[in-house]
Amino acid sequence: MSMVTKNSIELYIRAKSAETGPPLGTVLGNLGINTVKFCNEFNEFTKDLFDCFLLRVKIYVKADKSFLFFVYEPPLFSLINLLVKNDIDTNDMYITSDDLVKLAIFKFSNLTLEKGVLLVYSRLRLRDIKVYD
Repeated sequence: MSMVTKNSIELYIRAKSAETGPPLGTVLGNLGINTVKFCNEFNEFTKDLFDCFLLRVKIYVKADKSFLFFVYEPPLFSLINLLVKNDIDTNDMYITSDDLVKLAIFKFSNLTLEKGVLLVYSRLRLRDIKVYD
């Protein structure tokens, strides 16, 4: 089976939420992709993720109408938005230090934990989000 692609498209699809109806079904159908097969494979692939993740998906369509898709990790700010809490007394946005470490491990597994934590912390400071224990 050759890897020569006829078309490619990049879409944003919510995890576990691919449906055969419009607009996704229309776009994939115009490319000749079996929409039902794609939706089943995508939903199965993303079954362990939160359904609120908006994922960037790159789909390559081969000449024989078969396809490959690649799902990119959700952006760090999307993950932060899931974990951020609001302090009622001070009206500060915050995450816990445990969540900070979990984010660093998930997003920056190729770096040391210290560097990953610093990167996540710098992103939190950009949005004025505090870290509490």
